[in-house]
Amino acid sequence: MELQTPLLNKLVLNQNLNFSNTKAALHLLLEEECTIPFVARYRKDMTGAMTEQDLRSVQEKYEELVEVEKRKAFILDAITKMEKMTPDLEKRIIQSDSLQILEDIYAPFKSKRKTKAQLAKDYGLEPLANMIKGNLLSQAEMEARFNNDYVTLSEGKIANFVQALESAKDIIIEEIVHHVELKNSLRQFMWDHGLLKCSLKKDGDKHSEAQKFKDLFEYQGRIQDLMNKKVGHRYLAMRRAAALEILTLSMVVEEDSAEALIWKYALVGTKKVGPSQEALKICVQKAWKNYLLDSLELEIHSELKKTADDGAKDVFATNLKQLLLAPYLGAKKVMGIDPGFRSGCKIAIVDETGKYVVDGVIYPHPPQDRMSEAKETLKKIIQQLNIQFIAIGNGTAGQETLHFVQDVIKENFAGKVNAVMVSEAGASVYSASVLAGAEFPNLDVTVRGAISIARRFQDPLSELVKIDPKSIGVGQYQHDVNQTKLAKSLEGVVEDCVNFVGVNLNTASFSILSYISGIGPSLAKNIVAHREKNQVFKTRQDLLKVPRFTDKIFLQSAGFLRVEESENPFDRTFVHPENYPVLMAWCEENAISPADLMSNPKFKQKFSQDKNVAKKIGEQTFQDIVKALSAPKQDPRQEFKNTEFAKDIREITDLKIGEWYQGVVTNITLFGAFVNIGIKTNGLLHVSQISDEFVSNPLEKLKVGQELKVKVLAIDKERSRINLSCKTKNY
Repeated sequence: MELQTPLLNKLVLNQNLNFSNTKAALHLLLEEECTIPFVARYRKDMTGAMTEQDLRSVQEKYEELVEVEKRKAFILDAITKMEKMTPDLEKRIIQSDSLQILEDIYAPFKSKRKTKAQLAKDYGLEPLANMIKGNLLSQAEMEARFNNDYVTLSEGKIANFVQALESAKDIIIEEIVHHVELKNSLRQFMWDHGLLKCSLKKDGDKHSEAQKFKDLFEYQGRIQDLMNKKVGHRYLAMRRAAALEILTLSMVVEEDSAEALIWKYALVGTKKVGPSQEALKICVQKAWKNYLLDSLELEIHSELKKTADDGAKDVFATNLKQLLLAPYLGAKKVMGIDPGFRSGCKIAIVDETGKYVVDGVIYPHPPQDRMSEAKETLKKIIQQLNIQFIAIGNGTAGQETLHFVQDVIKENFAGKVNAVMVSEAGASVYSASVLAGAEFPNLDVTVRGAISIARRFQDPLSELVKIDPKSIGVGQYQHDVNQTKLAKSLEGVVEDCVNFVGVNLNTASFSILSYISGIGPSLAKNIVAHREKNQVFKTRQDLLKVPRFTDKIFLQSAGFLRVEESENPFDRTFVHPENYPVLMAWCEENAISPADLMSNPKFKQKFSQDKNVAKKIGEQTFQDIVKALSAPKQDPRQEFKNTEFAKDIREITDLKIGEWYQGVVTNITLFGAFVNIGIKTNGLLHVSQISDEFVSNPLEKLKVGQELKVKVLAIDKERSRINLSCKTKNY
């Protein structure tokens, strides 16, 4: 896409951006077709160190401007071809920067069947409509001007003057409805003063899910207040309740004020009192009630939905990023358990690299209730395979299985084995996928699920990239938001996380390789096939031997792919190959090898102070290279630490109001967070209970996987609800 300077200027002005940085970023993304991860990491000196989020925002806003220009060009061309273009109309279209205003201008010209107003004009009733708007003649005077010849002109379609008068009103109504300045003024009036009201439908409270929306049964609030991403969840809840036929949503607007705006804009110059006053009043009321109100309500609902979607999308993206970059166990052997009652608990062992070893099944729960046998089987597996970590899915029978395993550990392996409950959200999606089928063609789907649970405990990032992000279970109303935009946002999060951590070229799976900058699924398959055929990549440069791996793709991807087996130590870092010549030249000048530079603190210190190199490659890039020499992998993730929940708490009935418990944040929404305190039911930590200080956004204080102490405020055993607090002060 060619960068358009007028749009660039407009973007910089509208968003208060740095011109040169923005121009460089858009040039790289649109004209050079570079990926966002590549630009964010390796072109910092050109963009002013824009983050991935900054780059996405700039690109999206620029593309929105492009869409406006495209629509503007279409409308100009369409009206010109209709031979209805005027200099004033052309000027208004060219000067419009809003899609809404453009659509308001274009609305009267859209190709459609003839309206009542257009038919009335065909019958020659426009002069009569002008007389009514003039508000100077009585009905008798107007009728006198229309003799029997008029009926002949309309070919009998207008039988009498009464019909002519009604048809003339249709012309006035349509003029009101299509008045651009009026509609924009009404739009703003509704945003500023309108209310959104929820009403309980007849028998709506008897719906099975009605109690979830109890707080909305008598809700009435300002539309303007809902245009905030922080409360978007409330609007999404309203829409869901309306879809379930529990609530009816309606907009409350001061009718007199709205009609006053119609008189002001569409009927300017009309006398307040005159012979046609009643006819005009009817036109105003019909235009408002039958057309404008409905049209603007749809617009406002669309904007509220968009804002709410953006809020939900942001929450989902933040939670997903935190989950993907959560503390990881690393290269340790793990037993994964996919729990179940009737079908038993499926067990799968994976080795230090995540490779499947063996599987089995135990039946510790009813109806089989083979507890003793299950204990012996589990004990033998742990002993024979030297298992130190057990990951248990948190689905059906998860809590019961955790307690069973903990009992076995306490009796036989106290202090030697750790049992952890792991979110299994999406494990069933993966286990039934084509990808899992190709990976484990001879294994049952439940065994594949147990393998996925074990692997996601070892390395959440490597395993979760195999699953549709929407299925990972850290969202808020994710099924109610725009699925296309949500998918695009979450794909971006996964891409950012994978490239932020980087991967080992010789061990990375097809799934994680496909997210590396510039690669994608097709090339990822080629890389894996090449690796299987040739055993290992010995250098980054070997990537160019992979079919369809071009120099351009190498530029975009090489820095994110580490080759631990390479003799060139820079291949094991985030240092990009394009900077190797500068580093090699520096090593030669200082009579050392690259390995010396990587390992000797004295040489690292000397290099870090070389201003000539910094000037040659750019200060930001230079600082990143200095960092890479000291920390080649730069993995931001922490090592796993087991959370110690209260040992005497297993059911909701064991909790005590006012007591403090150890918890872990499992999901965050804009109204609070859900916290696991060691039992099946997660508690709700409302935003008002997160801190002694005011908190407007839970994401500013909490993250998924965070440990914290929580106090039980209230327990609803019937609805399995627990209210929690982190507040230490009593108010």
